[in-house]
Amino acid sequence: MPSSIGLQKAEPGRQVICMAGDGGISVLFGDLMTVVSQELPIKIAVYDNGKLGFVEIEQKAEGMLDTFTKLKNPNFAGVARALGLWGQTVSNASELETAVKDWLAQPGPALLHVHVNPMQLVMPPFMQVEPAIGMAPIPLAPSCTVAEATSGKW
Repeated sequence: MPSSIGLQKAEPGRQVICMAGDGGISVLFGDLMTVVSQELPIKIAVYDNGKLGFVEIEQKAEGMLDTFTKLKNPNFAGVARALGLWGQTVSNASELETAVKDWLAQPGPALLHVHVNPMQLVMPPFMQVEPAIGMAPIPLAPSCTVAEATSGKW
């Protein structure tokens, strides 16, 4: 969401689309207020699977039970409307095409809340270390190298 705001400010004539999970958008309600106050016509798609999918995968990969990953989400379209955005919820695949057309046709900021299958595989993004070197203004940890941090050995 923050990247979408920055991109829209830098490129006001372009359509910016933000795709967010239900867990991610939940911590960014303040950014939705910024989108409204700055009158940024960002289109936001929220994929709602009712859980913190990345966290669940990480917990299971470590042999742990998935703990505190289930979410009780609000109606994100209703939240969007309360904040001043256009908002709509889609729960059936048959409604999706029409909803996307309506969403993209909005002149201002708009949020499309899409319910997805909770068992749908969530794929974490892959990032190589090389592009990230030097991006952090502070050290990762006292006397910790990037190689140590990426190997999981602190």
